[in-house]
Amino acid sequence: MTDVPAGAPPSWAGRGLRLVGWIALCIAPLVVRVACEASGELDAAAAARGVGDGDGEVLHLGRALRWRLPLATHDERAIARLLEIGEQAAGPDPALSLAAYREIRSALLGSRGLDVPHADVLADVDARIAAAMADGDAAAEAARRAELDREPGRSRMGPALAAAGWIAWAWATARFVRRGLDARGRVVPGVGTRAGLLALALLVAWVVAWRFA
Repeated sequence: MTDVPAGAPPSWAGRGLRLVGWIALCIAPLVVRVACEASGELDAAAAARGVGDGDGEVLHLGRALRWRLPLATHDERAIARLLEIGEQAAGPDPALSLAAYREIRSALLGSRGLDVPHADVLADVDARIAAAMADGDAAAEAARRAELDREPGRSRMGPALAAAGWIAWAWATARFVRRGLDARGRVVPGVGTRAGLLALALLVAWVVAWRFA
């Protein structure tokens, strides 16, 4: 078996693992925050339900729905409960029913994504809102539905810029790991410093873009 010279550069596999670890370390706090915030809002919604605070439950469920995370199910749980509230309150408390549907609509349109999530749910909620506001008048229901379809949703430009910023930061980080560090993990003068500063600047730009997306 051939020994690897002490001064040899790290293998592509080693560099890849280092890059994956670096990106995971940077993303982990964001993932943890989203998961914790969503879980906290669901707990607050359950507490509000326990004391009979329907408006408070709707509010916290809407907040939980806004904290979206790939592979997580808290947004689906929030939607299911809001739809349940809307259906159950339709007779005894129409205002609460309408508030639940509007909360779903607001949360989905305000989502920080490149597209509107749960588009089928949004279409269903729009129909329910139009029906509730028309009070049995077919013409008024059709007119209200048309108004809802024309209402502009949240611009996708902000999330698109944030996504582009993340991609640029990931590229800069990869460049820093590949060219800015020597075999012992020390910063290479010149190249490493520039690559590191670029990665840091793009990280800040991504955070700012995501904040205002």
